[in-house]
Amino acid sequence: MLKVGLIIDEFFGGAGTAFGGYGFLAREYISKYIPNKDIQVDVLLGKGSKKLCVEEYNIDNIRAFRLPRRKWFARRWLKKQNYDVYLSIELTDNYILLNEPNKNKKLILWIQDPRPKYEWDEIETVKLFPEYNYYNQEIYDLVHNWYKNGRVKFISQGYFLNQKAIDLYNLEQNVSIQYLPNPINVDESFDVKKFPKKNMIIFLGRIESVKRGWLFCEIAKKMPNYEFYILGKTHREEGRNSQIMSDYNAIPNLHFAGHVEGEEKEKYLKEAKILVNTSIHEALPISFLEALSYGTLLVSNRNPEDLTSKFGVHVGDVLGDGFDKVDLYVNAINYLLMDNGKREKISLEAIEYIKNIHNVPKFINDLRNVIAEESR
Repeated sequence: MLKVGLIIDEFFGGAGTAFGGYGFLAREYISKYIPNKDIQVDVLLGKGSKKLCVEEYNIDNIRAFRLPRRKWFARRWLKKQNYDVYLSIELTDNYILLNEPNKNKKLILWIQDPRPKYEWDEIETVKLFPEYNYYNQEIYDLVHNWYKNGRVKFISQGYFLNQKAIDLYNLEQNVSIQYLPNPINVDESFDVKKFPKKNMIIFLGRIESVKRGWLFCEIAKKMPNYEFYILGKTHREEGRNSQIMSDYNAIPNLHFAGHVEGEEKEKYLKEAKILVNTSIHEALPISFLEALSYGTLLVSNRNPEDLTSKFGVHVGDVLGDGFDKVDLYVNAINYLLMDNGKREKISLEAIEYIKNIHNVPKFINDLRNVIAEESR
């Protein structure tokens, strides 16, 4: 049996971790679908709080670990585990790889949201509440060194991210990067032609500076005839984020639903006509794919893989705090909602796109094949 060490710093709430896109992908797709009689997946959550002992958790029948803080004990534990290959969604922490004693081990690095310095320059145009900058050159140098030694297999969720990864990790321009799009569970029983969607507009994501949720609230204020729902909660800097958002509590058509998942989240995705994304920065968020799988169209200043312009309205670049550009979103929403026939046609095309490109069986087959090839 092949043993895979899945390096991740969050596991969608598991072991007290945050609820983010990487963790959702790790918990709801990789850990759920990839293990079989030939492949074992362990979740490695980086450095724990104990100096000498590993911390072990059982989450959804998957073993998860935090390693000892003392490097000698971490190395001894990794040597004993003897993983055949590591898999990482980006690489947000280098503790595991720094302490891997075998110089022949390989890493499968799934490019999800590489952020070179020029991406951070754009993010830092937001002044209302600055985003925590986690740029870490040591991590990127480690990936570069492993790559130069033939120890990294790159896979990517989107073609448009590849150049950013090349810049971030200082790779050669002709580096081999395999396309492996993120999977989405499609509800085959859902028929968008028959389902009575509501005049509902949703925001799905963490309430944090980079997401600029205040713009969604400003949009709601200008469109009292529609219901707006914020699906998500704060994680980092909760006090400051909550203070900013509390100013909008009195808007009657704006509703704060908090963190939602499972059937509750699906209900919002089915009923909504539009998902609005106001982030200063995005890669290709899972929320886009989930929305499109239910024929919910997109309005955003981000246009990953041209999906926003194909299946909604791309309002163009919106830098800084964005208050001066609220009308761009308002006009885009009005444009999509004024022609139901056109919106329904695009909805059908969106669902078909997700079924063809982001289907789960293809994801399972492709990732298992990559794991098998890199474990040889």
